[in-house]
Parts: sequence; structure tokens; C-alpha cells
Amino acid sequence: MQSKAPTVEAYLRSLPADRSTAIRCVREVILKNLDASYEEGMQYGVIGYYVPHRVYSKGYHSDPKQPVPFAALASQKNYMSLYLMSVYCGCGDGRPRQSTCTVVP
Repeated sequence: MQSKAPTVEAYLRSLPADRSTAIRCVREVILKNLDASYEEGMQYGVIGYYVPHRVYSKGYHSDPKQPVPFAALASQKNYMSLYLMSVYCGCGDGRPRQSTCTVVP
């Protein structure tokens, strides 16, 4: 369920007390461990953590106006979620790196 809250604090204030407490706790852990290059803000109606345009000016591939999403924290109708968008490689030159992983059946 997407929120219309314009800021993270407004989003947190809009939640029931038990949900707000839980989301605030997870948020605190995220902010303590988040790289300084990333930013927190509202994205897609939930709390988003993203690579801002000042770091990656091309933005998100399907919507270049949006910064590249990295993670999101949300209170949905029946549950709370931490979404991790870990499909991005650390490729600074735009070329995929050779994987060192071995797939074991």
C-alpha cells in the first residue's frame, strides 16, 4: 500500500504505534550501516534508500528521473517489509564483471 506521505517522518507518524516502533527500529539499523553515498527518502510511496543522481546521474533504468533504488522499508496492509534490490553489480564502467561464483546443482 503506497503512502502519500511527502517525508519519512510524515510516513512514520502515519503508522499505528506498534508498526511505527518496529519500522523505526529497523530504520535505525539501516541508517547506522548505510554507505554515505546513499540517501534516504520517500520513493514509490515507502521509505527508500537509493543511489542519488549526484552519484549515478543516469538514474533508474526504467525511470531515469528516479534515483537507483537499493532498499525500501514499508508497512503494508498485513505485514511489514524490508525490500532489498541487490541485483545491481558494482560495475563502474557499465560492463558486467566475470562472476567468481560456481553454481552447484
